[in-house]
Amino acid sequence: MTSISRRLIAGTILGVTVSLTVAACSTAPETSSSAPPTIQHIHDIAFSSNGGLLIGSHDGVYTVDLDSGGTTLVGDVAFDAMGLAAQGETIFVSGHPGADSPDSFATPHLGLVKHDSEAGWEQVSLAGTTDFHNLSTTPADPDFIVGLPSDRPVLLRSTDGGRTFAEASELSARDVSIDSDDANVLAATTADGLMVSRDGGETFSPLAGPTLVVISPDPTREGGIVGIAPDGELWIGSTAPDAEWTSAGMIEGGAAAIVVNNDGAIAVAGESSIAITRDGGRTWTTVIPAE
Repeated sequence: MTSISRRLIAGTILGVTVSLTVAACSTAPETSSSAPPTIQHIHDIAFSSNGGLLIGSHDGVYTVDLDSGGTTLVGDVAFDAMGLAAQGETIFVSGHPGADSPDSFATPHLGLVKHDSEAGWEQVSLAGTTDFHNLSTTPADPDFIVGLPSDRPVLLRSTDGGRTFAEASELSARDVSIDSDDANVLAATTADGLMVSRDGGETFSPLAGPTLVVISPDPTREGGIVGIAPDGELWIGSTAPDAEWTSAGMIEGGAAAIVVNNDGAIAVAGESSIAITRDGGRTWTTVIPAE
């Protein structure tokens, strides 16, 4: 998921206010060890395999320990991280290099790069040619990755861990998610409403439900999806044709990204702040405060 709003995002969900504030571009913070840093232009978020929260931003990829609040710049490399997805210990990212990026980071577009604790940052594919504004993976198939490139309305699909990509279908979408249990099932947010694919992204058809902008699979429910509508309403539903959708409150102004972990915690990012709910939107905790 990538940034869709340059506005102030101040959410009041069932009586609890969550402030998500816009910030201008700036250079990367010099430190990122204990106190939450000022994070500029959050583009995407994901939960890591150890339960931490990953943040793709204008200044690099950060990981946040949700117990201690400690925040670290992954690999000590600052760059413009757009699309972001996690698969086990591996972090997949796309975007643009920064002033101090390693030589392996191509320009003007990174293509697909990855990070793990042993190898650090590595180039994977599409160096210099592709800027994914959305990347999605699934525990159902560790080698399956889909992405939305910024330069054309198609869905690109990889079945070999990102080493090669091919066009799966024409698709003009803001966000795409892959089901946590079935890699054949994808959901996409489009100007015509929610769309669903049941053949790995080769074809899409309309899915009954609210019009959403950003979505995430919910691994706690079969076919589960959580998303935010253009008016800021938080919705909980599924990819089932006859699924019932439940409103979980409002986030005024929209959101940049949303993600759900294996325990059902929902994290929502504004452009420079993040809040998390562990009870379906009744109460919220600020993870990264607004600037």
